[in-house]
Amino acid sequence: MTQQQSLPSIVTLTEIEEIVSTDSFALDLIDAIKKGFVSYSNGGFNACPIQTMGAPPMAPFSGRGSSSNSSDDGNYQAQTCVKSGYVTGASHYVIKVASGGHPFPNNSGLMQLYSQSTGKLETILLDEGILTELRTAAVGALAAQLLAPSVLMTENNGDGCCVGMLGTGIQARYQLQYLAHVIKCRNVKVWGRTTENVNKYIKDMTAEGWNVSSVDTPQDLLTSCSLIVTTTSSREPLLKYNAADNSIKHPLHITCIGSDATGKMELDPKLAATADLLVADCSLQTAERGEFEDALKQQLVELDSVVELGKFIEKEELHRKRDGKDDDCRLTIFDSSGVAVQDCVIAAMVNEALVQREMPM
Repeated sequence: MTQQQSLPSIVTLTEIEEIVSTDSFALDLIDAIKKGFVSYSNGGFNACPIQTMGAPPMAPFSGRGSSSNSSDDGNYQAQTCVKSGYVTGASHYVIKVASGGHPFPNNSGLMQLYSQSTGKLETILLDEGILTELRTAAVGALAAQLLAPSVLMTENNGDGCCVGMLGTGIQARYQLQYLAHVIKCRNVKVWGRTTENVNKYIKDMTAEGWNVSSVDTPQDLLTSCSLIVTTTSSREPLLKYNAADNSIKHPLHITCIGSDATGKMELDPKLAATADLLVADCSLQTAERGEFEDALKQQLVELDSVVELGKFIEKEELHRKRDGKDDDCRLTIFDSSGVAVQDCVIAAMVNEALVQREMPM
């Protein structure tokens, strides 16, 4: 007799969106991500090497049609990223696949939850990349919670009460949505590659309660904002450093989101070298991908000077001082290249919500 095989539960995007679209989920996620990184830095999380396909040093994907290679148009940014791992003692291990970037028409992806007891695939979250976007936005909010200057924590609209957004894509939108849970400032200046995209971003985020205006150059953000979030897929510095230019706003915190693969960069390595504090989500990854990759290669900074996020969370003396007694005018930079612990955290939260829904009242 053939033994009947139990099939994994398949969760649709609609079902996932019903769970993740509440303010309470966002707040719980920020807190869970915080705890997850502490566990990661203390050895409680097991991460596998990241796989990145379609991006250098690998060959580009073939594009939409067999007769043309979309990498030839100069705008190719497509990649597929596979991240996996598990919390020691948890019920599941997780494999996440996420794809995005031009010429892909949309982001896509899924998360797979396997039983740590049996090794069997139990749940497939067909999230189309949304869970990756949200867990990334959550770590951006966490960084702001710990490092954003005090002027952003009030509604007085004083000097420097402004968030600078580098980029206009989907992550630039989620970053603001999650920042709304940890800062009170609602002023935003945005830079994007095209006027059309900037105008659409301004319209959409204004409708969500933000006061948004545009700037002509990325450099304008450095002179007028106390918090900058970078969300592009650039492979050359957009925020430049000039030793003769003393116009960079202080205090200032920069959260770097876009450089999630080898060779990507949004900051001038010299800008990273001038920072008073460098924090990275993963010390192991920061030498091979992310905003500090080039600064490390050029020996402008030492790897030992980069504080891993989980360790930083526990070192409260490094957090931004907002008590009014000290002038904390530091330039701080947090770099997120993405760690599988984030995927495991959000997958577990969604899975637990699904279990709770199925339980009889």
